[in-house]
Amino acid sequence: MRVDRSKVMDLINTYCAGNYSRFGRELGVDTSHIHRFVNTGVGGGKKIVGALLRFCKEKGINFEEFVEL
Repeated sequence: MRVDRSKVMDLINTYCAGNYSRFGRELGVDTSHIHRFVNTGVGGGKKIVGALLRFCKEKGINFEEFVEL
């Protein structure tokens, strides 16, 4: 299972006006971790997946749109 980085970037743009810091606070994940994952693909493990799942549930978003099986 992989998180689709381009779709996460769309989510950042939609909900946080492209602001990594704000998105990091929303997810409860360090901003540098978000930035590194979106721009390089490094660090997309359970921390990002769990935080993204929680965020999607809170916002009523289909989590499966962001995951590639």
